[in-house]
Amino acid sequence: MDLGHPGLVEKLVACIERDGPISFAAFMEAALYDPEFGYYMTAGPRIGLEGDYYTSLDVHPIFAELVGRQIAQAAEAIVPSGEFTIVEMGAGKGLLAKHLLNAYRRDKPDFLARLRYLLVERSPAMVETQKQRLLELTDAGVNIAWVPDLDAVSADSITGVFLSNELVDAFPVHRLVKRPLGLREIFVGWDGSRFIEIEAPPFSPDLEAYFARIGISLEVGQQAEVNLQALEWMRQVGTRLRRGLVVTIDYGHAAADLFAPARKTGTLLGYYRHTVSDSPYVHVGQQDLTAHVDFTSLALAGQDMGLEVTGFTNQLHFLIGLGIESTFADLDPESPQSAAMRELLRPDGMGTTYKILIQHKGMSAPQLDGLRSRPYFLDALRLPERRPGSPLESVTP
Repeated sequence: MDLGHPGLVEKLVACIERDGPISFAAFMEAALYDPEFGYYMTAGPRIGLEGDYYTSLDVHPIFAELVGRQIAQAAEAIVPSGEFTIVEMGAGKGLLAKHLLNAYRRDKPDFLARLRYLLVERSPAMVETQKQRLLELTDAGVNIAWVPDLDAVSADSITGVFLSNELVDAFPVHRLVKRPLGLREIFVGWDGSRFIEIEAPPFSPDLEAYFARIGISLEVGQQAEVNLQALEWMRQVGTRLRRGLVVTIDYGHAAADLFAPARKTGTLLGYYRHTVSDSPYVHVGQQDLTAHVDFTSLALAGQDMGLEVTGFTNQLHFLIGLGIESTFADLDPESPQSAAMRELLRPDGMGTTYKILIQHKGMSAPQLDGLRSRPYFLDALRLPERRPGSPLESVTP
C-alpha cells in the first residue's frame, strides 16, 4: 500500500504521535497545502489530461470566453468607466485568465485597457505556471499581478468581480457522522502502519451551528463534510468587495440536496491519475482531495457581509444564456471542437454537476445573460429572507 509522499507521511505521523489524533480538516490541509510536500504546493502536472483530473477549462476555451463575456456585461452595471478589477482566486494553470484576457484583446480592447487582473495564489509552483502561461499578455502590457492571499487585498477596495472556478471544493473539510447520541467528528489517527479513523465529539461548536443554521439534521449513520474554511473565505471576499459581483463556479448542491439522506457517505473523493481513489489515506500528498460545495451555506455567509444572491444556476443554463449555441453554427457536428463543447453542456455530467452562484454588493441586482434561464425554484438555496429589490428570480425549465 502506497501511503504517499514519505516526507509528508513522516510529518503527519510525528504530529499525531506527539499531539494525538488530528481533525480530517487538518489532515486534508497538510495533504494538499503542506509547504514542502503538499499536493498543490509542489511542481508537477496536477490539472488536465497530463495530471490527475480536468476542469471545464481543459475541455474548451469557450468556457473562459463566455465567463469573460458575462463579466464584461456586468461591468457596465458595476462601473462603466474607470478601473475595473477581476480578482481570480486559485487560478490553477492560468487557463481561465489566458482565454478570457485573449478574448478581451480580440473583442473588447477598450475594456481590457481599464482592466486590472489580480490572481490570488498560495502555491509558488502554480504561480510560476500561471506566469509562464500569461507571459505573452504581460509582455503586451496587460495589467496582471499576483498576491499570495486575500490578506494582501485591502478591505472595501475592489470594484469589479471576485471570480473562482473549482476553488472551494479544494478547501479542507471536517468530516462528521450522526450517531444515536448526536454528531461525532471523524479524526485521523495512526496505528503504527497506516492512518485510521477515530470518532469523537466535534472539536468546534461551529460544526453543530453549521447544521442548525441551514436547518439540516443528518440521519443516524449518515456522514457529511463541513467546509468551515469556505465560510471564512466568503466573509473575507465580502469584506474586500466595495461594489460588484462574486462569481463562484464549482461542483456542488444546495444544502437540502447535498445533505439529503440518500447521500449516506458524503461526497469526499480522491483523484489520482484520472481515477477516483478509494481512500484519502493513500497517495497522501500525491492525489487530489475534494468535496462538493454547499452553496446554501456560502450564500448565507455572503449575506452576513452584505452580499445578496443575484442568481444560482448550473453550467448548462449559464452557458446557454451566454450564447454557446451560436458557436456551434459553423462547426462540423462530428468535430472534436463540437464534441468538447457538448461535454461542457452534458445534462448527466458537467452541465448539471457544476453550479454558478453569483452575488452582488453595493448595487442593485444586475440583469445577467448567464442567469436568463434558471433551472431552480425561487427557494432552491432556502435562504431565510431576501431584501426587497434583490429577488432570486427563477423559473423551472
